Amino acid sequence: MLMDAPIETPRLILRTLRSGDVGEKYISWLSDPEVTRYLEIRFTVQTIQGAREFISAMNASEDSLFLGMFLKSRATHIGNIKLGPMDWHHRRGDIGLVIGDKVQWGKGYATEAIRGVTDYAFGVLELHKLSAGLYDANEGSRRAFLKAGWFEEGRRRDHWLSEGKWQDDIQLGCINGDAP
Repeated sequence: MLMDAPIETPRLILRTLRSGDVGEKYISWLSDPEVTRYLEIRFTVQTIQGAREFISAMNASEDSLFLGMFLKSRATHIGNIKLGPMDWHHRRGDIGLVIGDKVQWGKGYATEAIRGVTDYAFGVLELHKLSAGLYDANEGSRRAFLKAGWFEEGRRRDHWLSEGKWQDDIQLGCINGDAP
């Protein structure tokens, strides 16, 4: 799914990711065990061609929006955020994200991107509910969603096997009107 215009937040531009945005730096993020620690892509080998094919599929999709996060100040690509799949009948969708540039971790960019996509999903796409799931140990992502006005809705116990230990799956949600 393509957007007509990018989403602007105070410090970020969130825009449709293009095949040309994929290079060695991008693949280095997707191949970094610390970056992908809580992502299912960690189980596959990442290539430029594979990433470009994924982006093309997302852009052709009718129910997913795949955006790059770019710093306004330098137009630097620091991560991605995905809205989808979206269920148009029930007017809901899922959000997932990654900040690939580790220098930018802990600066509030995830919260800012979540707020921007949440506003777009409710205001432009007229969705009613958004959801996200994350590993229990992924405290940074949990805090980012909560700061963006989301709520913890539930927990699935021992849902993920990560680094030889079972982790709960934390379910987060936001209903149109919840977020500040």
